[in-house]
Amino acid sequence: MTGVGLRQLIMGPPLTCRDQDTTGEQLDVHLQAVGELIPKVYGDSEASQQAQMEFKKYLGMENDTDGIVCKRAALLFALAREKEVGDHFAAEERREKGESTEPTYAQDMRERVLPFILPRFVRNSCQAPDAFVVLACVLNEMWAEERLGNWPRVFEEA
Repeated sequence: MTGVGLRQLIMGPPLTCRDQDTTGEQLDVHLQAVGELIPKVYGDSEASQQAQMEFKKYLGMENDTDGIVCKRAALLFALAREKEVGDHFAAEERREKGESTEPTYAQDMRERVLPFILPRFVRNSCQAPDAFVVLACVLNEMWAEERLGNWPRVFEEA
C-alpha cells in the first residue's frame, strides 16, 4: 500500500495522464486495507463485522464516476476516524517530499478540514458523497492552513 499519496487518490492523476488512470484500483487497495484494519482495532464485535461488510460493498462497486466518488468519500471518512489511516498517508507524503516538518496534505485534511465538514455530511445521512469530496478538496487546496469558521477553536486566555 505504498507509493500513492492521499492527494492523488482524492484528486486523481494530472489531466495529461488521465488515459492511464488507475485511481479506482488504488482506492480498492486502500479500502481493502482499511477493511482489514477494522477488526485489528475494534475486535470481532457485531459493529466491526458490519463495518467490514460495508467496506466490502465499496470494493464491489464499479470504477466508474459514481463508484470512485463513493470510494473517495469512504476513504476520507476512514481518514477522519482512524488515526492509523492518517498516519499512513502522512508518512507516505513525507517519504515523497523528504522528511519535512510542515503539515502534510493528509494531516491538514484530517486535523482541519474533515472535522469541519464531516459532521454535516453524516448529519445528512452521507447522501451527497460527491459534494463531500469536492468540498474537502476545495477547502484543502484553496484555503490551506486557514481557519474554517470557528474550527479549530482557539480559546483566548483571560
